[in-house]
Amino acid sequence: MYTPPNLISNFHLIVFYWNIHIFKSYIKRYRGSLFLSSIHVIMSMIPELNTFHIPLDHIKLATNNFAHHNLLGQGGFGRVYKGQLAVSGDPASTVNVAVKQLDVRHGQGEREFLTEIVMLASYKHDNLVGFIGFCDEDGEKVIVYKHEDRGSLDKYLADTELTWLQRLQICLGAARGLAYLHGDVGLGHRVLHRDIKSSNILLDANWEAKISDFGLSKIGPMNQDYTFLVTNPCGTVGYVDPQYVNTGILTKESDVYSFGVVLFEVLCGRLAVIQEYEDVRRFLSRLVKTYDPMEVSDEIIFPNLREEMKPDSLEVFSKIAYRCLDVERKHRPTMRLIVQELETALQLQTNIRKTMLWGSSAGGSPWSFRLENHQKLKKIFIDVDANFIYSIAFAIQDTNSSDSMLYFQQHGGSHGPSGDTIFQINFDSDEEITGIQGTLMGLYGHRTLISSLCLSTNKKTHGPFGKEGGSRFSESWEKGCFKGFYGRAGYYLDALGCYLKTMQ
Repeated sequence: MYTPPNLISNFHLIVFYWNIHIFKSYIKRYRGSLFLSSIHVIMSMIPELNTFHIPLDHIKLATNNFAHHNLLGQGGFGRVYKGQLAVSGDPASTVNVAVKQLDVRHGQGEREFLTEIVMLASYKHDNLVGFIGFCDEDGEKVIVYKHEDRGSLDKYLADTELTWLQRLQICLGAARGLAYLHGDVGLGHRVLHRDIKSSNILLDANWEAKISDFGLSKIGPMNQDYTFLVTNPCGTVGYVDPQYVNTGILTKESDVYSFGVVLFEVLCGRLAVIQEYEDVRRFLSRLVKTYDPMEVSDEIIFPNLREEMKPDSLEVFSKIAYRCLDVERKHRPTMRLIVQELETALQLQTNIRKTMLWGSSAGGSPWSFRLENHQKLKKIFIDVDANFIYSIAFAIQDTNSSDSMLYFQQHGGSHGPSGDTIFQINFDSDEEITGIQGTLMGLYGHRTLISSLCLSTNKKTHGPFGKEGGSRFSESWEKGCFKGFYGRAGYYLDALGCYLKTMQ
């Protein structure tokens, strides 16, 4: 049975010292057979890791004993199977999972297996693949993830039904996930992924991007202008930073280069490498550099996209993509800047603007929730503790779907429910949000958080929820303008703003 575990407390520093000092020396000393037991050494040092362990019998039951018809794909370190894992305490309930089975016969991947477990157990973000657990029994090494319905991005690059708007949203989600790894995982360190590519970006049922495959990731210090590590170059041909290959020096800009290749894959509707070509077209990163970066050529844009692109949106997207591929690392943008530019490209494409962001602009990690034309906001859940809005969650219905299933999205409350009061707003079928009001109060004198929240609609006022006090904020708009929320969140709902459609 699967019991959803909480993230491990104080795990970040343990991971940091493991990667930098302690475990590196252990690995170098015991390269061979003793390394196979290293996961048990880690578990003895960090008992919380046991909460992520799943018995092998349960995994075999979930995958029909790794049956061939459950096979999703095969990669460098083993095979991935789909399955349904029973949830503890509710035998009738299951969770859809993707199970990566390490191919131990070739003696490769043990270090990657351990690295990925530690990474996934440490970090949580809406745009990172969901970690369920792992197993290390009877010679089997297995990692279990939340199954993402649509698979990996590389399968959709040449899909004529994947619109420019969807592509922008996918790129923005992946950028947010990578920005989190580079700058928001914890004090004093950052994660360098080292293998960013379209096949490592998964898509859920709502086309939300999830970065996956952390087996090659490294931890680096963040308390300096330039984070770098000297390592043996690795990655995937066509995506890997040439400067990393030439020097062996890994920086966060190496991930940026790889992400730039992905941006061009999305724009051009093709993979980074096409072996059949014998000329400059073989490598996408070389092909795009034969064109003027100031005016991206129609010759390389995926033909089905050009007519639906708004020129300003394309210009912003292509310029930031070209900057990612700059030969000089110092000229490449940060992931935070890439997120900002992709948000701009998306706004230019959709005529959607942002309201002011109310709350802390530095706390937590950025998130967004945007309603598509075929989606309806049905419910909002607001978790309030003694002084602040602890978390907010949305229930969305797809109006094109024949069933009434709701899709849920939560932000804030990273340590679980507050234990105080959770308010629920139920919207009528013809009800739309037309305004927001609230109050802001200081937390420990250095952060301003939302203490109360009130939502107005074309039919009624919901709230206020929470403790009113401090400075007030409000904004209102016409019916038909509301398109979603954005903000920052972590332990609390740190900040909140709205997406509004610009009326022509």
